[in-house]
Amino acid sequence: MFTQLTFFVLLITFTLVYLITSTRSYSSFYDQLWERAILIAQVNFSRSAVSEVVYRHLLDNYQSSMHEEKSYIFEMTLPRLADSLRTILPHERDVRQLMAGKQRIEFERDGHQAVAIYYPGTRNHIVIVSAYDEQGTENMRNLRELLIIILILSTLIVFFTGRVYAKRVMEPVRRIIDNVKSITASNLKRSLREERGNDELSELSRTFNQMIERLRTAFDMQNSFIRNASHELRNPLAAILGETELALNKPRSQQEYVETLNTILEESERLNFMMRDLLMLAQTDFDFSRVRRETIALIPLLREIAEELQRVYPEAQIEIVPEETPRVFETTGALSILRLALLNLMGNAVKFSDGKPVQVRLHFTRNGRIEIEIVDHGIGIPHGELRHIAQPFYRGINTSGYKGTGIGLALAKRIVELHNGRLDIESKIDEGTKVTIRLNRAE
Repeated sequence: MFTQLTFFVLLITFTLVYLITSTRSYSSFYDQLWERAILIAQVNFSRSAVSEVVYRHLLDNYQSSMHEEKSYIFEMTLPRLADSLRTILPHERDVRQLMAGKQRIEFERDGHQAVAIYYPGTRNHIVIVSAYDEQGTENMRNLRELLIIILILSTLIVFFTGRVYAKRVMEPVRRIIDNVKSITASNLKRSLREERGNDELSELSRTFNQMIERLRTAFDMQNSFIRNASHELRNPLAAILGETELALNKPRSQQEYVETLNTILEESERLNFMMRDLLMLAQTDFDFSRVRRETIALIPLLREIAEELQRVYPEAQIEIVPEETPRVFETTGALSILRLALLNLMGNAVKFSDGKPVQVRLHFTRNGRIEIEIVDHGIGIPHGELRHIAQPFYRGINTSGYKGTGIGLALAKRIVELHNGRLDIESKIDEGTKVTIRLNRAE
């Protein structure tokens, strides 16, 4: 394509050069014919008006004629002058203008260029000179051949040097392709060799390595999720199977059967909760743009959640600040899943507080977003575990005495992010935890 483009650019350029040169050569030869006609007139009609030296110089020039030159001299008093001129001049208009005293007429005759002039003197005359521009024609033929040769050679040079250069330019791309082909799900630790410089290929290599890093992180999280899920699901199933086998091993008392069934019920509920949370966590990865969105009034929603938690944890002390306000705290989103996120976060605060007060505070940030702070005074989270606490199935080392699946916080974080929000956690061991949720105001 580059060779074709170069060929057409050169072709247009050389054509323009040839046409301009040809036009100038054509015009230059008419000037020579005009000078020749003046010379013929001076030699024949101006001898008495110039010195002998000048006349001899004119005569010398007169004797060196042009190629295939023909000259005609007509006296203005000649009878039937117009008819004679018509046999030479191609147009009647030229005959009339010349007889009227026009100084110069240019025309072509039998493939020759010609000039007719009106020469005033003692007796007025018309001089016509025609000749063939052999030198100009030869020069234009040489120029045409030279331009064609240059065009062909330039096209060939561009083609072959372009192939070599294109091969060099595409070599980094070829290396990138070979490296990409060698990267699979089993060896995501490999990365591309980043090209030197700041061009597009270097940026492509860096971007691809960043993508591989994100894929590696996603695969690691997926593998960790699968391992943890398998482990967490296996525990209640093992407890249910163990209790069932013990119950069937030999006859037992009614009290023992009741205890066994209670254990099975607790593990079944735990398994059910875990499956529900896993399903909800998986559902948050689908296209959120298809979910019906609505305006959500946050204070009534938080009061409703607080009342529900109060029924589950009678000893809970939940305070919503402010309870009533002239300012409307409303956001836009999916009510069902946003309610689940807030329920999980407030439920964690109540569960790990052991009856201590929990405050839910609302206010607007400087940039106009809604900020919800859930503050408890419970067991807190060890500092080294804060960065892992939002991973599925991860539970703090100090939560072994509390029921839970380790999914709720990861699920809540994912739901908040789907609402273009942000979730931050601050905590100190044995002092409490503050969860901050930032959401956009209702559109």
